[in-house]
Amino acid sequence: MRVRTLASFVVFGFAIALSGCSGCTSGNTRINAGGATFVDPIMQKWAAEYRKVKGTEIDYIKQGSSYGIQQTVAKTIDFGCTDAPMSKKEVEAAPGELIHVPVTMGAVAVIYNVPELNEPLKLSGPVLADIYLRKVTKWNDKAIADLNLGATLPDKPITPVVRAEGSGTTYTFTEYLAKVSPEAKEKIGVSKQPKWAEGVLGQQGSDGVTGQVAKTPYCIGYVEVLYAKKNNVATALMRNKALAYVAPDADNVTVAATSAMATKPTEEPYSLHELTYSLTDADGAKAYPIAGLSYALLYKKQPNGKGQAIVEFLKWAVTDGQQFAKELEYAPLPADLSAKVKARLDQVTFE
Repeated sequence: MRVRTLASFVVFGFAIALSGCSGCTSGNTRINAGGATFVDPIMQKWAAEYRKVKGTEIDYIKQGSSYGIQQTVAKTIDFGCTDAPMSKKEVEAAPGELIHVPVTMGAVAVIYNVPELNEPLKLSGPVLADIYLRKVTKWNDKAIADLNLGATLPDKPITPVVRAEGSGTTYTFTEYLAKVSPEAKEKIGVSKQPKWAEGVLGQQGSDGVTGQVAKTPYCIGYVEVLYAKKNNVATALMRNKALAYVAPDADNVTVAATSAMATKPTEEPYSLHELTYSLTDADGAKAYPIAGLSYALLYKKQPNGKGQAIVEFLKWAVTDGQQFAKELEYAPLPADLSAKVKARLDQVTFE
């Protein structure tokens, strides 16, 4: 079915006012970027801090990973961001070689609104999958009750909320569901914009999903952690492969990433690109199971001037810029990955 969209499609970004010029100023470079909502909070922080350091303006529009890929391929933005590596079909549509640059990583939190619960909700992957398959439809279903012994669970219908547009956060979420549930893999699939079951509610952007869950009792959804914390929405503890219930915090994402990056990916889309990794359902006693990387996409051949400015910014983001990660609920990139990213960016050419 097509997801019902309750929020209107709103495209917005921020524009930094420049005295005497609407585009760029003498001595300043303006870089236009956009895409994933996952990376938006830290991208806005980076834009503000980098402007102080270099005077370069970074305008970033959050509109989903599909937008980031499509507009980068079309060269209507200088670089895009996506949480889902490009598929073979997307790569073939590009008029030149694109590279993926990991810039940050974090958790996709499962958020919920159950007024009767006075302790954190515990969920397993298979139960979460069954909620989105619409097999578990009541909050007091035995499958949920067995994971939350002693908790007050109401006899109320569950309303699952999802992203309505093409979303890398959705890709990470559905990738996890597919790993823990063969039925979810078959019926929902792994996609930025999958086919959800009847009764699933679509909202535009992470803001829309968070807002819907926050204001409507008995909803459940998935968003980046910062959106949940900013709106005081409860986040579930997820049972990982070690059967431990873990929170969606930065340290638990780091555990997942360390495990996932120890092995070279062999399956698409990760096998198609350097420095792309699946962090979902990773090994590790404290690994949070729904985690992912966010990537900047840029052409390997860049124009002189603007191209150097883009590369310089991205090198700063994956090194000095990582100091802002934890305050915004992200996990800093491992030092060895940052070094590999810088080396990858050194391969960019200018013409």
